[in-house]
Amino acid sequence: MLITFTAPGDNRRITLNIQPASITISPRYGESYSFDRAGRLLSVFQDGRSYQRTLDHRLLERQKGSPSRRIALPDTTRDALLKHVFAEIDSLVDNLSAIALTPARKAAITEILGAIRRMEPEALQDDGEAYRRLFLPVSILPPDQYLALVLQATVGCSWNRCTFCGLYRDRQFAVRSVAEFRAHCLAVRDYFGAGLSIRRGIFLADANALTIPQARLVELIAVAQEVFGTPSAPRPLFSFISAFDARRKQRDDWRALRELGLQRVYIGLETGDDDLLRFVNKPGTAADAGQAVSDLKGAGISVGVIIMVGLGGGAFAEQHIANTVQTVSAMPLDRHDVIYLSAYRPAPGTEYPGQIAEAGILPLTPDEEKAQAAVMRRALRQRFPQTRVASYHVDGFAL
Repeated sequence: MLITFTAPGDNRRITLNIQPASITISPRYGESYSFDRAGRLLSVFQDGRSYQRTLDHRLLERQKGSPSRRIALPDTTRDALLKHVFAEIDSLVDNLSAIALTPARKAAITEILGAIRRMEPEALQDDGEAYRRLFLPVSILPPDQYLALVLQATVGCSWNRCTFCGLYRDRQFAVRSVAEFRAHCLAVRDYFGAGLSIRRGIFLADANALTIPQARLVELIAVAQEVFGTPSAPRPLFSFISAFDARRKQRDDWRALRELGLQRVYIGLETGDDDLLRFVNKPGTAADAGQAVSDLKGAGISVGVIIMVGLGGGAFAEQHIANTVQTVSAMPLDRHDVIYLSAYRPAPGTEYPGQIAEAGILPLTPDEEKAQAAVMRRALRQRFPQTRVASYHVDGFAL
């Protein structure tokens, strides 16, 4: 529902776009604020600048010329911007009685603005603290899952020893019991409230959650669907798994998970070159990845294959490109799948930077990295014209 009206006094044109999952308010041309249906601020656009509010209550500014890169505002700057946003909301509420609208539309706006005002800056600060109590840091999601409902069935990564990855070094791997996971799901439901409507599906986290033994995994997914789905329409379910760990499941296991709502599994292939996999201490082989994709596709589950551009630097560049393209080209991908090209970015506390320095390997320059991505993208799009090949900016992730 799109509502437009003129502000009393200064003739500003105000627009409210009320959607089933979100509300966008534009108090003037070139400025807008988006909220979920619980009234939680999601984003701000002002003076040509775009900001995202994270669930842990940071305000990130998108950098011009590099939309995937966002920088957190200092708390004082964040608070000043939020003060401005809510002053505009308060002004709208104060002048609502003077605005010529039908009673039904005025009642709808009053209800929405009431929810937003209940999430004013101090309440947003409390909301961020509640999120941090509820979740361990959500280290990463695939780009098409940034609006997923994250449920942490596991904590950490079952391997956690790849030399390039620092995403889960701060925690020990553990699987939640059914009782613990149910409590987690209920707390997540209460936290999001009406804001759940913007969450498109369930992402079962952390890394390798699908390695949970099948009987327990089925129980946990059943709990998630009981709390967030309906018996006739389970919520779409997504998750990560490594190619090495995928072989713990048989095709019949994957079919059973598909019946429970599992729609897509993301596999961190990184490279199709076995020498490079061994170099970075990633378990499994390129053949394991091919088998994993074949099993998943045979069970009716789509895949997201993630390739790490620049991994191995100049020393591995030629074989990384050739063997990765060869490995992925042999997979039975179709229009339901996605191939992600993710540029390597150094992570604090990981071994890889020292490892390549000791081996005398030079990292790729930015231009070489772009060239490597372009070669892979061109080859893979030619092989799979119906499969999406997209960039995956790990350093731009934030919930």
